[in-house]
Formats: sequence, C-alpha cells, structure tokens
Amino acid sequence: MQTYLNNVFVAAVLFPVISAVLALPYAIYQYRSFGSISVWKTFLVFTFIFYLMCAYFMVILPLPADRTAFVASAAVPQLQPGLFLGGMRSAAAWLDPASPASWARWLASPSVYTVLFNVLLTMPFGIYLRYLFQRRWWQVLILGFLFSLFFEVSQVTGLFGIYEHPYRLFDVDDLITNTTGAMLGFWVSFPLCAFLPDIDDVEEAAIERGAAHTTFTRRLVAFIVDAAVTAAVFFGLRALLPELFSTDTGRIGALFIATGVAFMLVPMATRGQTIGHKACGLRVVRPDGSSARPWSYVARYGLIIWCFLLVPVWFAAVFPEAGSILTRVGDEASMGAAGMRAVLLSVYGVWLASIVIRAVRSAFKHPFVMLNGIMTNTHVMSVAQADRLRAARHEESLDEELHELDIDPLGTDIDDAFDASFDSTSADEGVDFDPEEQGHI
Repeated sequence: MQTYLNNVFVAAVLFPVISAVLALPYAIYQYRSFGSISVWKTFLVFTFIFYLMCAYFMVILPLPADRTAFVASAAVPQLQPGLFLGGMRSAAAWLDPASPASWARWLASPSVYTVLFNVLLTMPFGIYLRYLFQRRWWQVLILGFLFSLFFEVSQVTGLFGIYEHPYRLFDVDDLITNTTGAMLGFWVSFPLCAFLPDIDDVEEAAIERGAAHTTFTRRLVAFIVDAAVTAAVFFGLRALLPELFSTDTGRIGALFIATGVAFMLVPMATRGQTIGHKACGLRVVRPDGSSARPWSYVARYGLIIWCFLLVPVWFAAVFPEAGSILTRVGDEASMGAAGMRAVLLSVYGVWLASIVIRAVRSAFKHPFVMLNGIMTNTHVMSVAQADRLRAARHEESLDEELHELDIDPLGTDIDDAFDASFDSTSADEGVDFDPEEQGHI
C-alpha cells in the first residue's frame, strides 16, 4: 500500500507542471470550439489527466536504479490467458462465506488483490470515457484494451528502451483484467453520473456565453499566442540579419518590425484577426460588429505597442544614462534618465492596475475596453458575438424599413401592400380589375 501511495505522491508533485504545459493548448481549444471555458468541464479534464498520471506511475514505478538491471521474473512474458483464474480459485480454498476473517485473508492473497487492483485501476478510465467523452461501449472496449496494451508495452520494452531489459512482467492477463475494469467503469457510470450535469448542456452553455460576452482571459490567451508569434519573427530576423542586432537601436527596430508583422500586417491580411485571434475565435471589429478598416488595425496596435510601449524604450536607447532628456528651464534642474524611468514606471504601474481592475469587471460581464480601442473605435470580440451584433443590426434596419412603409413585419400587411401596389399599377395603365372576376381570368 505504501508503494501505491508513493506513486500517487509523485503524480501529485508532477501534476502542476503537466497542467501548466497543457493549460494554453487546452484554453485555445476550448475558446475556439465553444467560446468560453466551463469550470465543470475543466475540472473533469484535469482530474482525468491526474488519473492518467497516477495509473501510469502505478505501472512503471518504482524505477530501477541501474539501467542495465536484469529482472529474471520479467524476462519471459506471460502469454497464457486466464492463468489468474486458477490463482484465485486456489486462494478460495480456505474461504468461508460466513467468516469475515476468511474473506479478509482471501482478499489479502497476492493472486486476488493483484487482479482486483488491475480491475480497479482502469474503472475510472471507463467512467471518464462514457461521461466526459461520451464514448459508446464498443469504443470503451477498444480504448480500454489499447490503454492496457500501452502499459504492457511500456513494461516489456524497458520503458521504451530507457532500460536495457524489462524490469516488469508483460502479462496477457493484465490486458484482460484492465479491459474488464474499463468496461465495468462504463456500466457503473450510468447510475454514478445520473445526477451530474449533461456534458452536451455544459458545452451549449459555454457556446452561449462565448457568443454573448468576450472575456479578458480569452483575449489574454490570444495575446500570449501573438507574443509567441512576435518572438518567432524577432528571432527569425536575428537569424537573417545578425548585423541589425549589433546595437540597441537595431534590436528595438527589429522589435518594431516583429510587432508590426504580428499585430498589424497579419490583421490587415485577415480582416481583423491576428494569429492569436484566429486561434481563439476573435476579431477586431467596430463596436456594432461591422468590419473595421485596415488602417484601424495599425492605429489600434500602433498606439499601444509602438507609441506607448516601444517609443520610451527607443528614447532610453538613444539618450544614454549620462544624458538628459529634458533640458534646464531657468533654475529648475533637468530630469535625467533615472527620473524619466521613474515617471514611466509610475505611468505603466497605473496602466497595469487599470487593466487588472477592468479584467475583474470583465469577469462580471462588463466589456473589457482599452483606450486605444476607444480612440480607434474598435473592439476585440468573438466572431460569434460580432455575427450576433450584425444580425441584430440588420434586423433592426429591416424593422425600421417595414415601419416606414407601414408594413406589418409579421406579414399580415404585406399582402395588402402588394394588392395596393398592383391596383395602383393597373390604374396607371388604364386597366380595370375586379377581384370578383379573378376566377374568370
């Protein structure tokens, strides 16, 4: 039992690292597919990841200290199916149904608790497959077998070649018991998960939230992707033009180019989507959801990235530490580079604090709007939200047009308007039209 607990402890220690690595891809997938991230589904996904780690560590740990270690009991695979049944029958020889002590003794037998452990090990796998991933029984059967086969291949190959010899036994009975456990988990999930939210309903609610409101975290994930794209362009320039990076101004110039490509040139080519926006289903549009003009993308990101963030850095590179940015005015001492840095840090501190405040308000469905967006009359919205706003605007325009024509939008006045128009046309042409004679025409 202590060995099993140690394996769970190792999984718990490594789980935050694995979660951090998978968090960004998971967020991108959820935002792109559903528009928002469900807390319940996220909890299920990451508990499933933790379960997979625990299950795998149960199979491969503890690791031998010597990579060349030879374990005689694991050298020859056990390929006779059903051998575990004989061990369980032998252990049941002393079993007395009326004696709890004999049951405890039977369960403590290695030939019994090993089989039970293999069954219990994969039962959660079947539960997750049925409830979270909505797999059918035959899919759970196949996936449960492949899951167990992955365990056994890890063992027979010495952890895929890390060890020169297998240090754990490949047992065909493990394939049988693990697959049985996955199927038991599938059937147990029906009563076990009957009172849990339906995953389809959870995803539909996420889609509705994503179409109604664009959260700060969604925009932040898109920005992280765009920052990675900027870094890739920056280092690409460094590889192609190494002489550009010989001075501080050259490096800053390369940063201007990289941000211009990622945040301005790409949106101009894609009608308002950076690569991060494309990954998360976002778009830069006007407040009413209509498409923004190409210059708006340059103005929007030029104000925040070039003017607000990079120009001060460029000034700091142009004016050395000993220089003075502001000259003397009368008897007042000029402000040096250190003073200017203090002012800029204060400004940026206030700006970051305002972002935090707006981000918190965004969690309560307040729009997250930045000053550069107000100045350029642009917003970052989800594609679904922009489509919804455009549809609502077109519907309002149609209602107004019908109202000006005094036509009922439900259609009851459309026939009257048509008849009036037809009568008017007939009168203009000098034709008398009697509706009662319509059947004789």
